[in-house]
Amino acid sequence: MDVPIPCGRTTLEGTVNAAHLHLALNHLPIFAIAFAIGFLVWGLLRRRQAVLLRSGLVLAVVAAAGAGGAFLTGEPAEDVIENQIGISKDRIHAHEEAADFGLWVTVAAGAMALVVLWRAKGTVEGPAAGATTLALVIAILALAALARTAWLGGEISHPELRPAESAAPGPLGLRGGDAP
Repeated sequence: MDVPIPCGRTTLEGTVNAAHLHLALNHLPIFAIAFAIGFLVWGLLRRRQAVLLRSGLVLAVVAAAGAGGAFLTGEPAEDVIENQIGISKDRIHAHEEAADFGLWVTVAAGAMALVVLWRAKGTVEGPAAGATTLALVIAILALAALARTAWLGGEISHPELRPAESAAPGPLGLRGGDAP
């Protein structure tokens, strides 16, 4: 039995491609690192509450794994959309360059988190404050890099995110920064 879905199709079969997968995966590292930062800050402010610090560090590792998944699906996603009308290869390239940097900073955050977790293994008091603070600083850098990568990725197919002078007119004939 086919079930109607909003896009006018009557089935979901064959609708997921590399671009869909990339879009689904690329949110994981951003949210994981943001929550990691929250847990780490909260844990440090609560006098090194071990469960919060460990949770934040595990989330940083999850973010690194998610960044790897998003990165690995990037090229196949590019192959799906690069020849579509309105898609700029320059924007794709800018997104790719940002993704390279974002990946490595996020992997560094995840690797640092793993080291901190390993060193704290078996201790009741949890991870050391200095090492956790360093992991937090790297995680903040990773969030900034991932946010920039996400913004540039959004500009590929969302004209409303582009600077006003280069955005395609919207349904009312307005460009990105125009007011009605």
